[in-house]
Amino acid sequence: MSKISQLCKLSSLRLPVSSIRSRLILFLLFLLLPVLGTTYTFISRENARYTDQTIDTYLGIGAEVFEFSRTEHINTLLTLSSALTRDWGFRSAFGAADPASIENAAQNLLSLSYEAADVMLISDMEGRVIADTAAQGFTELNSTWASLMERAAASTDGFAEAVLTINDTPYQVTVIPLLLQAPVAWIFTGFPLDGRFVARIKQSSASDVSVLRYRGLDYPDLSENSSFHAVQLSDSVHGQVIASTLTEEDARLTLAGVNPLQFAISQRIQLREADYGTLVRPLSADPANGELIIAVIQRSYRENQVNLAQLQDRLFSFSMLVISLSLLMVVLLARTFTRPILALAQRVRLIEQGDYSAGTRLYTTTGSDELTQLDQSVSAMARGLAEREHIHNLLGKVVSPEIAAELMGGHIELGGEERIVSVLFADIRGFATLSEQQRPSQTLHMLNQCFEKICFAIESNGGVVDKFNGDSVMALFGAPVAHIDDANRAMQALLSIESAVRALSEDPALPTAGLSIGLGIHTGLVVAGNMGSKNRMNYTVIGDSVNLASRLESLTRLYGVSNLVSEASIHALGTDAVQYQWLDLDFVQVKGKREPVRVFTMLGITGSLSPEKLAQAELFRRMRQFYEQAEWDAALEILQRMNGHAPDTLFEMYRERIQTLRRTTQPGWDGVFNLEGK
Repeated sequence: MSKISQLCKLSSLRLPVSSIRSRLILFLLFLLLPVLGTTYTFISRENARYTDQTIDTYLGIGAEVFEFSRTEHINTLLTLSSALTRDWGFRSAFGAADPASIENAAQNLLSLSYEAADVMLISDMEGRVIADTAAQGFTELNSTWASLMERAAASTDGFAEAVLTINDTPYQVTVIPLLLQAPVAWIFTGFPLDGRFVARIKQSSASDVSVLRYRGLDYPDLSENSSFHAVQLSDSVHGQVIASTLTEEDARLTLAGVNPLQFAISQRIQLREADYGTLVRPLSADPANGELIIAVIQRSYRENQVNLAQLQDRLFSFSMLVISLSLLMVVLLARTFTRPILALAQRVRLIEQGDYSAGTRLYTTTGSDELTQLDQSVSAMARGLAEREHIHNLLGKVVSPEIAAELMGGHIELGGEERIVSVLFADIRGFATLSEQQRPSQTLHMLNQCFEKICFAIESNGGVVDKFNGDSVMALFGAPVAHIDDANRAMQALLSIESAVRALSEDPALPTAGLSIGLGIHTGLVVAGNMGSKNRMNYTVIGDSVNLASRLESLTRLYGVSNLVSEASIHALGTDAVQYQWLDLDFVQVKGKREPVRVFTMLGITGSLSPEKLAQAELFRRMRQFYEQAEWDAALEILQRMNGHAPDTLFEMYRERIQTLRRTTQPGWDGVFNLEGK
């Protein structure tokens, strides 16, 4: 965070003091902060502007040194070429047309150049290569070399220079004619723009220098020295670092960050440890082939940034000192006025913590001034909050806490909204039989024991108990509070309910021994909201999805299983569905539904079933395959093998259904069974 941001943040702090002291402090802050902030911003901005100007000056000097050094090297090349043209041995070898002697003479001259030149090529006037110390392998000048020769021929002094690529390295090359009374050959001399060259430039200019090459660029002629949009390296645009005084990582960042087509103004690039001012100078441009070679002169902002940071620290320290002294004076001055308000604030904190009795004690102030009126208002507020808390506690025992919060959170009115909700119905089985053997009070106690376990399982998984209906419970996952994994929460609640009821049923010491549970879950679109009349309403959900969930719960008796889950709920689980072991029970047309519904039963958590149960589940799946293909004999044969292992109700239901379908099913049956009853 910048220092100016920290200064400005002081004005938005919640000060743990009374209103009078706060006003005085805020007044002081509003008086000082604009002055200090404006001063801080102005000095920082001017320092930054000066830094940019300094870096630009350094870059300009670096660019001038680069051009001067390159010009000096070019003049050295011309001197070497001229020396070769005046060498008697070379002229004699050329007159004798001895290529070996010509090349030896060129090599000797290069060895005596003290690394000022690195390559020499000699061709006749038609562009046929006579000698090439770089051994490039061509017998005639290619287009770039021929173009340089043509420029020299067209010039008044017979001289031309350019940056050419030799063995994939950029070279500064000059060309002059060899005169034997008349021009008889061209002498090309060059030195590489490599690491040694850029290192010498850095020694002279104190700036980092890089030579970069780009291929695949689409740009017009650069003769007007225009700037173009930034270049992004891609599959079609390739960049290469030829030489650099930077580290390898910083050179790579420069290659990726610099705009090679922006020559007129400097650029600022972030490298690994600091920002660098960057100036680009073109060395060789070949728009036809999309190639561009540039020199990049760079200067680090690090030293300037350190100086700026030190100045900002001093300014910030001075500002904080001024503010601290001013605050101390204000606090001492306001202390005598704020003690009554601090005492009142303590009462409000006690009320906030739930101690509403603090609001009935009028001990803070006396008299008829504004503070006394505020004290009386706080007392009235505390009494109102205590009454509201009492109502909320009572309401929370009648409906779920989430629904209570929904009802008390705003304006209550009739109406609803569409939501995707997982609806769970749970019905306690065996309750009627047990209730006949007990007194009503015992029956109510037993029912509450079951509901306690069921409600805990629902609410601990983020569900909401919507209503109780006799010995059944309706729960919602997704209303009034929605979660991203409501369907999975419903499945976890199903497992928890089954486990809790099983524990109650298997304990012979409890009055709940022998009870069982039937569960149905469906996920779909419902309308959720307050329903009823203006004088009496209830938060609930309605819709076809609610009816189907209730229908699935009642169908558990038909199949003899403890739970049924619709295919829509499994789809709502997404990838979480693999956590559970499912068994496809049936594909049915329930009464009141136009579309058939595929129903499943959850066998348990994946990996928790015994090998025998997994084998029986696999047999049932195969039976269902034969059943849906109307292969009745094969389905009955598997059912017979499962006899004694599958639930009797499920076994008998399918056996009787197959006997009926064998007589009534027409060809082309789609596997859907129509359930007539509810």
